[in-house]
Amino acid sequence: MSRYACALMAILFALTAVSSAAADERDRATLSTTSALIGQQLSLVVEVFTPPGATVEADPLARSWGTVEFVRVASRSSRDQDGGTLHVLELVVAPFWPGDVRFAPGLLVLNGPKVESRTLPEVSLAVNQTLTVDQPSELSPLPGPRSIAGGESPLLRPAIATGAVLGAALLLLGGSLVLRRWRSRPPPAVPELPPAPPAMPDLALIEAAIQTNPAHAYREMALGVRSVLAGRYGFPAAALTAAEIARRMEALGLNRWQARLVSGLLDECDAVIYAGYRPAAERRLADLNMAREILEGGA
Repeated sequence: MSRYACALMAILFALTAVSSAAADERDRATLSTTSALIGQQLSLVVEVFTPPGATVEADPLARSWGTVEFVRVASRSSRDQDGGTLHVLELVVAPFWPGDVRFAPGLLVLNGPKVESRTLPEVSLAVNQTLTVDQPSELSPLPGPRSIAGGESPLLRPAIATGAVLGAALLLLGGSLVLRRWRSRPPPAVPELPPAPPAMPDLALIEAAIQTNPAHAYREMALGVRSVLAGRYGFPAAALTAAEIARRMEALGLNRWQARLVSGLLDECDAVIYAGYRPAAERRLADLNMAREILEGGA
């Protein structure tokens, strides 16, 4: 395994597996409702007690979410309490599996260089299907065709035939001229150039904007990573989701941790760009370092 791969794995462990802890007895998780439809966005209010100076972020990659997806952070606040800090976050989540669902919110507690993965108490939710029991699961048939008043002109068919003949004659004439010109062309004198390497994003500009304009910085970061992956491994990374890119990388025989690292970074970029998620400053710098390793050949 190359030294770049080792560095990437070290960064992954630092972000997601530095330490793990159960919920504090003062931690709470409350849903806005006890039942919802598949894909319906719900409000989940979490209360997390931390040491002074620590910050709390949602961990969308935590397995404890189960079939419920984290969408974004709607609001946050904090206050000093009992020698520590009580953080109150309103998260937007959405279930994607019918039935009685139990899940535990996964969070990250950042305290200086230390990152702690914390799992809150489980929450129950009844997820209903969008169709009721008496509704059919198949599409209803379309109405049959209906006739309309009026008839075609007697000149319509002759005009179509005449136009087709003239069009065919023009095509033959144009084709013969193109063929004659192509045969008389001189042989190419300039050898074919190799394809240009994929354009590398300006990491200095991304680093300068990642704190003040995270949406722009993460967009440039995601575009650069996808462009480099497409040029390096020969698959259309720009048209694939993060999970599909990870599967393509594993199918090419790359290390599973490398594929998961790339997928996790692209999911983080999508959450910042499209869901309004704003990571902490330390997390943004860690994401930038992860992108730098990928762009320089580590994945």
